[in-house]
Amino acid sequence: MNGALLPEATRDRFHLPPDAIYLKSHSVGCQPRTAEALLRDKLLVPWRETGEAWPHWLDAIDEWRAALAGLIGVEARDLCPAANVSAGLSRYISALGQATERRTILLAPSAFPTIGYLASGLAAAGWKTRYLPDAADVRDPANWAAALDDDVALVIAMHVSSNSGALTDMAAIAAAAKAAGARCIADCAQSVGVVPVTPASWGVDAVLGTSVKWLCGGPGAGWLWVAPHDRTALLPVERGWWSHENPFEMDIRDFRYAPDARRWWGGTPDVAPFILSTTGIEEIAAIGVDAVRAHNRALQALLRDALEARTPQWRWPAGAIGGTLCIDTGTDQPRVAALLAENQLRADFRGTILRLSFHAYNSVADVEAVVAVLS
Repeated sequence: MNGALLPEATRDRFHLPPDAIYLKSHSVGCQPRTAEALLRDKLLVPWRETGEAWPHWLDAIDEWRAALAGLIGVEARDLCPAANVSAGLSRYISALGQATERRTILLAPSAFPTIGYLASGLAAAGWKTRYLPDAADVRDPANWAAALDDDVALVIAMHVSSNSGALTDMAAIAAAAKAAGARCIADCAQSVGVVPVTPASWGVDAVLGTSVKWLCGGPGAGWLWVAPHDRTALLPVERGWWSHENPFEMDIRDFRYAPDARRWWGGTPDVAPFILSTTGIEEIAAIGVDAVRAHNRALQALLRDALEARTPQWRWPAGAIGGTLCIDTGTDQPRVAALLAENQLRADFRGTILRLSFHAYNSVADVEAVVAVLS
């Protein structure tokens, strides 16, 4: 087990909050120490020295696309920057209306709420939202297959659930969707950076992600990956001048889609979030996602071994989980929350469910501190 742990020096790659133990990477990942310098060199210095710095800024976004493509094993041209998961999903769905006559979106009730809000908001455009049964295990592809029919256009599945930590078999869900004639999109906001994300091997049609959590890149740098088979097949209705083949052509009567995923880009892009995101991606890539995952699992196991037998009244997760250990503390929740706050252990709750996330910068000492407080 100890062989899976990362060197203690890994912590030095990140700014950690002083006088606290940070266990909320499922919410916001800690800032890489390289972030400030890269933001200065890639955004502020070119702006200061050239005024109109777009060539430099666009190079920085290309570097971001290349870094993320390398991390998840895809082609950079199939990645499109997005402000957040909601924006990426909205633009993706805007292309489906012309590509299929089906009008049902299938998701789980445990999906992150923004997914449901967006999907249900499309009712005026003729879209319907269907949910798996509340008690259905999202990890079982049979539950997804049972909910599919000839009106389902899109299946949206979380790779890792933010409520339970459940880790789904994306390849199996994508296969079920394909067999039913539907597309499948993977929401990897809670997995990328701590669990291997491999769109090409999954067979999904698209992937949504964000940099703010396990990628340690801050907010504002979401992304949409679209599979090569849909690279030019889908025509998003939501578009802007940066969706154009040549944004600087400036002929208002002649729109031509970009020949790659940039067709989903929209209007004038933000640059700073993607420079910051690059620092996080580069740090995670340097450490290695597999190494982060092994470290995370080792720390989860240490905590579980120390506490599970002492807390029989709690419900510990069963089955495959991602980077977040979600423990239902039941009626103990107020006491547990108070103990964590009193001892500067930064975790959070979804109702009675305690969420603890161990990243590359967490250590055995962090686990021991949690055990000492909660036991």
